[in-house]
Amino acid sequence: MIALHVISVGEGDTSGKLIVGSRRQGFPLDGERWVLSQAVLQAMIGPEHGRAEGGGHEGSKSGNATDLTEVVDSIPGLAWSAAPDGSAEYFNGNYLNYVGLNEDQLRGIGWTVAVHPDDIDGLASEWRQMLSLRRGGEAEARLRRFDGEYRWFLFRTNPLLDRSGAVVRWYGLNIDIEDRKRAADALEASEFHLRQLTETIPQALWSATPDGAIGYLNKRGLKFLGVEADELTDGTWWTDGLHPDQVEATIRTWQHSVATGEPYQVEVLNRHPSEEDYRWVDVRALPMRADNGEILMWYGSLIDIHDRKMAQENMAASERRLQLIIDTIPGMVWSALPDGGGDFANRHFRTYLGMGMDEAQDWGWTSAVHPDDLPELMEAWRVMAERTQPGECEARLRRFDGEYRWFLCRGNPLVDGSGEVKWFGINVDIHDWKLAQDDLREAHAELSHMTRVMGMGQLTAAIAHELSQPLSGIVTNASAGLRLLSVEPPNVEGAQETVRRTIRDANRASDVAERLRALYSKRDPIVEVVDLNAIAQEVIGFAHGDLRKNGVSVRTSLATDLPAVRGDRIQLQQVIFNFIKNSTEAMYGIVGRSKDLEIATMQEETGHVRLAVKDAGVGFDPLISEKLFSPFFTTKANGMGVGLSVSRAIVESHNGRLSVAALEREAAKAFLLRQPTCEP
Repeated sequence: MIALHVISVGEGDTSGKLIVGSRRQGFPLDGERWVLSQAVLQAMIGPEHGRAEGGGHEGSKSGNATDLTEVVDSIPGLAWSAAPDGSAEYFNGNYLNYVGLNEDQLRGIGWTVAVHPDDIDGLASEWRQMLSLRRGGEAEARLRRFDGEYRWFLFRTNPLLDRSGAVVRWYGLNIDIEDRKRAADALEASEFHLRQLTETIPQALWSATPDGAIGYLNKRGLKFLGVEADELTDGTWWTDGLHPDQVEATIRTWQHSVATGEPYQVEVLNRHPSEEDYRWVDVRALPMRADNGEILMWYGSLIDIHDRKMAQENMAASERRLQLIIDTIPGMVWSALPDGGGDFANRHFRTYLGMGMDEAQDWGWTSAVHPDDLPELMEAWRVMAERTQPGECEARLRRFDGEYRWFLCRGNPLVDGSGEVKWFGINVDIHDWKLAQDDLREAHAELSHMTRVMGMGQLTAAIAHELSQPLSGIVTNASAGLRLLSVEPPNVEGAQETVRRTIRDANRASDVAERLRALYSKRDPIVEVVDLNAIAQEVIGFAHGDLRKNGVSVRTSLATDLPAVRGDRIQLQQVIFNFIKNSTEAMYGIVGRSKDLEIATMQEETGHVRLAVKDAGVGFDPLISEKLFSPFFTTKANGMGVGLSVSRAIVESHNGRLSVAALEREAAKAFLLRQPTCEP
């Protein structure tokens, strides 16, 4: 079907119709209508001019000239005419108004003053060529408007020829194309930028026609596949570098995308022609569609993902190895979310609990915790989560067969860059160790009791000394009371005073007996806030008789500002007594010099107090200093080697440490204890 456009041409005897047709739907467009109208107007100039010059009545001639001028001035462009040699003769009103000059100023070559200096040479060259060829043409140049602004114009020319083919006159029309020029320049710049972008982008890009024929690869794409631009033919040439096992499936996927318009994406192994090894490539494309949904073009990319693919495979293999390691660790490995809910338990953990992963996740694992231990474990977990710090707690966990065993549960936080926390931990079976520790504590308690009992014989003199003074006072006071009551008259007031003294001495004797009974009794430790200076004074009192018997001179240096400590009074008495006894025995063989023994207390470090006992014995070899704490190790002929071992156990149970030092002709034993967290 042909679309027709009819245009009226001329008037009267010279009138007619111009019929233009096209098979294109929507013909003619607005721009085409304008071009056709301009062509008709230019075509009419020649006949009108010839009729005006060729004769006819004068009145008719004048009327035709007037009509022609009106027609030419109505043309929406700058119309002009020139002599056969190209010298300008006529300019329509639009031309004169635009440049702001009169016709006399523009005749000949005067019109060139309105042409941009940079464009005049090119325009003159084009105009000379048209004159020499006697053929119309067009050229582009900038014309200066009356206000000084230059705008781009399209100069179109057409010669009027006589029957012999000689040029009678030249006619021209200058059309303002400034906006079109700017749009064209912008489009050209955009296309240049796009071309530069596709050629310089560090990415292999390609395009294909709607039927799937790949017709373009940017430079990086050509290099990537190892082909030249002239090798981009129809067909599946692009599969030449693919791994043979993937060719058929890749072609099917591409054909499916072309047929359906679905996005194309594959990961394939590709080999460059100059290389032997295949590399993984990510190939993908999207269709560009028209407004009606029709696919106009496919645009795609090729990305070398070989290193990433290998890293992913290595990571997956590493994760499998890590999973295997975690599952074979002889411990219960787990991880938890920030709120404490479990999200992973290794195979050893799950097997022990007799739970699946789903059962152990979240808070399901708590069902295996002994009810008596769960509150303490949850409190420890709360503190860890609140502080985001590592922590540990002991608790009993129920085995799949119902038996509870002791475990040390340790957790450690992992904080990422965004501040998110995940917990990782391990539960270690300490059941046997726990039982062994209980047995060891019982053994230490028994051994401690034995050492106290063994020392009773050596303290008999001390006991007698301690009790003799209050007992003597009781006898003396009782005798005095009888005498005071037997006189006439009885001295009641004096007798009452002697009775009060008797009660006082009896209480003193009772206190001595109670302290000695407590020292040699076997009972559980009682932790309380105690004064280390007072305990030291008590032990010196107990050992006074033995020290005097062996000629030992005791000197004390007790700190007046010594803080209180938490501990068991009787056990600390035993440690100090063991120190004094050990020092006394170390000075048995001294002849010719004094047997000095010094007991000192001090605040040595922040949060610690220290008690030291120094003697003037023969000393010991520093190389055996660590062995002195071993059970049953002794340097004395009649020693059992348990005193310092028991003392060390007691001090460490009080969160302290014990040490010995060999000085020149002296030896010192000391222990360091933490102060209590609060004063009594």
